[in-house]
Amino acid sequence: MKVALGQTIGTPGDIAANLALMERLAKEASARGADLLLLPELFLSGYNIGTAIPALAETCEGPSAIAAATIAKAANLAIGYGYPERAPEGIYNAALVLDRQGRIIANYRKSHLWGAMERAQFLPGDAQAIFTLGGLRFGFMICYDIDFPEFARSLALAGVDAIIGISATTKPYHVIARRLIPARAYENRLFFLFANRAGTENGMSYTGESCIAAPDGEVVAQCGDGEELVIGSVDAGAYAAFRRDHRYETDRRPHLYQP
Repeated sequence: MKVALGQTIGTPGDIAANLALMERLAKEASARGADLLLLPELFLSGYNIGTAIPALAETCEGPSAIAAATIAKAANLAIGYGYPERAPEGIYNAALVLDRQGRIIANYRKSHLWGAMERAQFLPGDAQAIFTLGGLRFGFMICYDIDFPEFARSLALAGVDAIIGISATTKPYHVIARRLIPARAYENRLFFLFANRAGTENGMSYTGESCIAAPDGEVVAQCGDGEELVIGSVDAGAYAAFRRDHRYETDRRPHLYQP
């Protein structure tokens, strides 16, 4: 599977402009042979836009989801992107995954909220998202979720081949892309796909450095700190022997890990 990382800041607060950007990136990614396009946390709305979030929130089957489905189907590739989800009980920092036919195959709500700003705007999600795409099993995370190794381990124990992490990681937290993403991949023997925001948004500067880390911890695709589209391969077969010979789950001693 070829995965395109769409590292961008988009147009904060302008859903129509961001859908147009999604369409452009989807066409480019498809032309370059990608099977899946990943876009950052709150791609649809913008992240650091303060009180504008509620007005831009939509349901997982709202007008923007319908538009994104049309884009996915026309480009013939799957798309995963962040958006503010409106639900009866409140608003979630969420991510939607659409397959090549534009069908919804996952809707994940961020579980670990970062700081007072996020906790004031969003409700925390309380469920994991695991889905199959292109013959691979994926789990999903959003930004601060990545800081919790227990969360990644639970997805690995559920049998995923790869974890997707979309993010709005800010400076100076370069450690996320440079250290945590390869570590999460290595310690769980899986691929980790990290799509981050880049640039500056209302005074908030993002690190960029979106990447794909393989099960052995090596980074096989890497963005810089600006807006770009990078494509990398997720080849589970190439790491089958490594995953077979490093079976951490069979050597775990869970009774020692309790508080």
